[in-house]
Parts: sequence; C-alpha cells; structure tokens
Amino acid sequence: MIKLGSRFPATTAWVDDPANLRFLKQIGIDYIDFNFSMFPGYRESGAVVNRDDLARLVEALDEAGLKAQRANNTSHDLQAAWLGLPEAQRAVDNACRTVELCGEFGIPLFGLQPFGAVGFAEFRDPAYSNPPSGRGGYRELSVDIAPHLDMPEFPGAPIPEELWDNTVGVCRAICPVAESAGVRIAMHGNDPPVASLHGIPQVLTSFESFDRLFEEVPSPANAMCFCVGTRYESGQDVFEGIRHFGNQDRIVHVHFRNVRGRIPRDGRYAEVMPDVGELDMYRVAKALHGVGFAGVMDYDHVRGIDTDDPLGRTYIAYCVGHMKGIVQSLESEAVEQ
Repeated sequence: MIKLGSRFPATTAWVDDPANLRFLKQIGIDYIDFNFSMFPGYRESGAVVNRDDLARLVEALDEAGLKAQRANNTSHDLQAAWLGLPEAQRAVDNACRTVELCGEFGIPLFGLQPFGAVGFAEFRDPAYSNPPSGRGGYRELSVDIAPHLDMPEFPGAPIPEELWDNTVGVCRAICPVAESAGVRIAMHGNDPPVASLHGIPQVLTSFESFDRLFEEVPSPANAMCFCVGTRYESGQDVFEGIRHFGNQDRIVHVHFRNVRGRIPRDGRYAEVMPDVGELDMYRVAKALHGVGFAGVMDYDHVRGIDTDDPLGRTYIAYCVGHMKGIVQSLESEAVEQ
C-alpha cells in the first residue's frame, strides 16, 4: 500500500528540536524526503556530503521512528555537469560518492533535479506571486507564465542538444554506482514543465522526454519522481502517465500536489490545497495503487495558512490527513474486494 512522507526544506529547523520530528510521527508520517543542502557547509564545499552530518540526521530520524527515504541533490549541485563546464567531472564524482553514502545508510532513493531555467540566471520573475486568493484567503502560488515562454535566447543560455547530452551523460555515470549501492534515482522533471522559460531551454518537460531518458539510460536504477502537479500543469494526461510509467516500475516517489490551470490551455496555473484543484486526488491515488505503486508520496510544497508557524505545521497536518484518508479508503476497498 502507498506510504506517507514529509519533506524537509533546506534547513536544519526540523531536526533542531526533537518535538518537530515527534509532530510528524504523531500526524502519521513514517518517511522523510530531504535536501543535502540542509547541511551547513554543503553548498560551499561544492556539494560534498559530510558523512557525520548524514549519520546524525539518520540517527535523529530513527529515534523518532522515522526513516530517510529520498535524499535530494539540487539542480544547482550539478550545474557544472548539466552545462558541461570544466568542473563537471568533480560535480559528478561528488554525486556518485553521495549515492554510495545513501546506500551505506539505507536511503533507497537519490533525488535528481534537472537543469532548470529558474536559478540559472538572476532575474526578477513577475510570473510568480503568492496572492491571498485561496479559500478563506490562504496564499496560493500563482504562476502567470505565458508572457515568459516565447522570449529571445537568454545571453549565455545552453544549447538544448548539448543540455540533453549532458543530462544523459550524468545519468549514465551515476546509475551504475546506484545499482551497486542498492539505490534508485528519482529524477524530477522540470518545473514549470516548459521547453523554454525566459529564453532558457529545459529538456525534461514531458512524458516523451522521460521515455527518451529511460531508453538512452535503461539502467533499472534510472527512475522518476512523479510530480502530479507538474505533470498536470504540462497539459498531459496524469492518469495515462501513471499507467505508462507505473507499469514499467519507473515511478519510485510521488509528489501528491494539486493545481488549478494548465499551461497549454490557460497560460497560467496555481498551486492550491489538495482538495480544491482540478484533479480528483482520490482517482490519482487509486491509479497509483492500480499499477502496484507501494512507495512514498508527499504533499510537495507548503502553502500559506494565516495561523501557521514558519514550518507550516497546520498546512502539513491538513495535507497528511487528506492523504491518510485517501489511503485508508483504498485499503478498505481492497479488503471489501
């Protein structure tokens, strides 16, 4: 049956106080998805993971009855490799060593984020805003993306073909190490899922691009984080994607995010609370269950509820309760059948 997880942002705040971890356990979380950039000095070191930092995190989670399930390398950590810069080999070597550490500590998934336009260049993006426009005035993430799609080439932007070749090269280097370590790669597609943003190309934006990646790097370690919200934003059929990749055992983690709006149809979208978007999230979970997905899903991004604390506990508890109710319904249906 589907399991429930929670995400840690790039901060140690969740583990600084053991009560934070107890809170997650108390509301029904068993698995944790974290970014290596939460560790002090990680980014400054060139994305080198300190073994002692990882050991302390795993120990703290274990004491709370939690387990690290997906450890994430951000797009920035492999920027030199995505772009084919002189430091590319060092970045790949560091990522491979990190994968080995994941295997050593029993962390089954290594999250990869592809090269993305957001973060490549310094620009103020008026497309993104957090208006108090949700139910009761909570803050949705509103993205008016249409004006930023067909723009002239951004100075210094990579060439799409080279960007693709570099992406394949990174996966070809990491996957054998992952196989040996007993780890699978959970590759997240570009978000937002568009081929060009601000004149900067992106290459992992569609089901077809994931198919191509799995064809060119057929390793059993090569898999995906199926981001429901991103895939819906793209205009593609979420349920067909679940059937297609789930039946290939390529879905190893799920971001259970609902949205309103589709880029091809509306030129905009909003990240919303899980029960008010355009997707029927029960149908999404049922489709995942139908292809035998028994991995972890989490609520993805935290939205702004007025009375929430900086960690977003109220919103997280709401989303976890929503997911738990859906999973329990699926379990009940399975028993009745």
